Parts: sequence; structure tokens; C-alpha cells
Amino acid sequence: MKTRKALRWLLAIILVLAAFAAAFLGAGRFLAAPAQAPVQADLLVSLGGDNGGRADRALELYKQGYARRILLTGPEGAHSKVRARLLNWRARYLVEEGVPEEALLYDRTSRNTWEEAVSTLRLMQYMKLERALVVSDPSHMRRLSWVWGKVFAGSGLRFVLVASDMEDWDADHWWKTSAGAQSVFGEYIKLAYYFVSY
Repeated sequence: MKTRKALRWLLAIILVLAAFAAAFLGAGRFLAAPAQAPVQADLLVSLGGDNGGRADRALELYKQGYARRILLTGPEGAHSKVRARLLNWRARYLVEEGVPEEALLYDRTSRNTWEEAVSTLRLMQYMKLERALVVSDPSHMRRLSWVWGKVFAGSGLRFVLVASDMEDWDADHWWKTSAGAQSVFGEYIKLAYYFVSY
């Protein structure tokens, strides 16, 4: 009888450890999963807060004809003066690469992901746009899916999440680099924050 009970406990411990290992190993893939292939849209949204990879992906999509306008949003948490400068260097890069200045739109006020979604929705409603391609890092896709889904709910407008090419990102081996580990752990903290706050 004691042997059977001990075996059950051992099996339970093995199952818990296996579930933990699967969750740990699959954490990067879970975060990136909502990303989709680009589709024809009215607007490309290059979210702020990175080193330029998102603007580069937006440029690629623009050149491929997925949309005729690009919205640049301000980086999360940056001081207002810095935010304007970062918007300006991304805009300069896009113009130097062939995007007409009149194709660029700016969100100079958003300070976080929620505000970026709200501002984009208002802009789309004002301009009578129906669909946006939202470009951000692969590790942000799960949080964006939740936040933007909540903001856009009931609006009749649509968004598609498109992942940028994030340097040193490997969804299947995220723990092997410090950048990957920081991205994953940071995103789970942000997910919890947004879930509680909004």
C-alpha cells in the first residue's frame, strides 16, 4: 500500500516537473504565436521603443505594397523630448529609404502599448481606415494581441500583428542569450501588469 502511494507521489512530481519544463521551454513560442503573415491594409503601424528593427520591417512591408501610409508611434516610457527625437530619426530613415514624407503619420503622445492602440483606433476612425498592420518585436505579440484586441473590440476595425526581425531572438531557445531571457521575463511581467491594469 505504501509503495503504491509513493509511486503516485513520484508520478505527480514527474508530471509537475514535465509541465514546468514544457511551459519554460515553450515560453518564447507562446509569446510570439499571435504573429501573422502580412495582408493588404490601409495603415502600417511601427510601434515605438526599439532600436529600428520595427521601422525596417514597416519599410519592407511598405515597399511590398501592403499599405500606403506608415504611423510611427512614440517609444514607451520615454521623456517627451526624447520621444520626438526618436520619431524624427525613424522618419528620416524611412524618407531616406524612399518613403514619401506625406505617407508618414505620427503619434507623439502615446507612452505605452495601451495608449498606442487607443490612438491608432481613433486615427483609423477619423481617417475611415479599416485595417492596420501592427509591427513590433516577436516577443511582444501575445501582449499586443490581448491589448489591441481589447481596445478594438466592437469597433468593426481590424488589425494584424506582424513580427519585426528582432536581433538575437530565437523563440525556441530564448534562454540561451541574455537578450532573449530579458525579453521573455520582461514580457511576462508586462502581461501581468496589463492584465491587472486594463
